[in-house]
Amino acid sequence: MDANAPISLVVAAYPDLDDAGRDSAAVWAAREEGDFHHTSVALLDRDRGDDLQVAQTDSTAKHLVWGGALMGGAVFVLDPPTGAKLLTRTGLTGAGAIVAHVQRNARPSALADAAALLAASPTSLVVVAVNRRAAAVTALLGRAAMTATVDLVWGDLEEELCRDLVRPRSDALLPAS
Repeated sequence: MDANAPISLVVAAYPDLDDAGRDSAAVWAAREEGDFHHTSVALLDRDRGDDLQVAQTDSTAKHLVWGGALMGGAVFVLDPPTGAKLLTRTGLTGAGAIVAHVQRNARPSALADAAALLAASPTSLVVVAVNRRAAAVTALLGRAAMTATVDLVWGDLEEELCRDLVRPRSDALLPAS
């Protein structure tokens, strides 16, 4: 993968699951447009206790050994309990590398904005897209009440994943203080 390939993390807020589902379908339908990339989507809704729950998730990377960590690791950085739920559902392999990469390469203010939107939204769609800029993703989210974006680059993620596969970095899964 080109070290300069963009990675986009987009959080979109919705009043209900129906609108979020429609935008998720639009993102999923556009996954093959343009250059090769991976797209992961997660629909998150709140339960009666106001905790975020995973309503639906899918990823073009799901067949890769680290594929589940693409979304789970990114969400873990924003909301550790929800990220842990996703990682339990999709797999821990590569999570340490993804978490560390996002924490080291994303602007802290962008991460804070995305985390705040995720915390405030009754229903959210989270998209992680490799080789696609956030502006291209947000253009597909016509029903969103609000969005927050985090842009970073692929950089040395491939090497980080290789190291994580050889020696898992469970210490990277600790929430940042």
